[in-house]
Amino acid sequence: MIILNDATNLTLELGSTITTNQLPCYASFRDCAVGELTPSFTATDSNNTTAISLVPAAPSGKTRIVDFFNVFNLDTTSKQVIITVGARRLFSVVLSIGETLQYTDSQGFQVLTNAGSVKQSINQGTNVVSSEMQIVVLASNVINNNAIANTMQDVTGLNFPILSGKLYEFEFNIQYTAAATTTGSRWGVNASAGTAANMSLTSEYSLTATTSTRNARIQAFDSPAASNATSATTGNNLANITGTIRATADATFTARFASEVANIAITALAGSTVKWRQID
Repeated sequence: MIILNDATNLTLELGSTITTNQLPCYASFRDCAVGELTPSFTATDSNNTTAISLVPAAPSGKTRIVDFFNVFNLDTTSKQVIITVGARRLFSVVLSIGETLQYTDSQGFQVLTNAGSVKQSINQGTNVVSSEMQIVVLASNVINNNAIANTMQDVTGLNFPILSGKLYEFEFNIQYTAAATTTGSRWGVNASAGTAANMSLTSEYSLTATTSTRNARIQAFDSPAASNATSATTGNNLANITGTIRATADATFTARFASEVANIAITALAGSTVKWRQID
């Protein structure tokens, strides 16, 4: 429960200026006094790094109880959302594109994925917060059957936020199908902003029933430049991408893929994952 008096409000600000869209916000609350209980709400947008009053202070002589609020990342890049009560920072989180920060009286703070499920993390004992391993699970299939062969596109939904200057390690495990075993693929990564100047990764993905394509020490986005020539099977292939990146800008870091043959589908399957953590 968050309780405000007539001298304290609940504010929201962003860690950086938006790229395209401000973040829409909604809050509901109740004003309490002797013999009185008055519900109300606010609906507003973020204002970059300027704090907005998401829940204003209570009227004089009353107590304001915050029941619910949420903040939806409508921007085209990840955004840090900072919640403050009075002069005290209460909560801070980085939202990926399409994610929602939600507070309820019963559950407290939660982050919802772009599929609407509660975002989970794997906690590593008493390690510092930056070393917590987190996992994102692809909610639905993503198809690449572009009319131009070897065209890279996002594995939409299989991504995580990165902050400028911070070091991250990551591992993508992507199950995929091929419309034909004679159609190959390529798998890489990209970021919505910044460069790959401080990135190094190794990728490996299916080629035949007993061999794979391996690309070591890749240091560029959307690399390698060419697809391999075959897929091991039509229904059970795996791409693995592991590495580190020190971000050069606040961004969303995303797996990418291409089909070797025009109009022939390579499909990244729901249930594919990315495990990642911020190191420093």
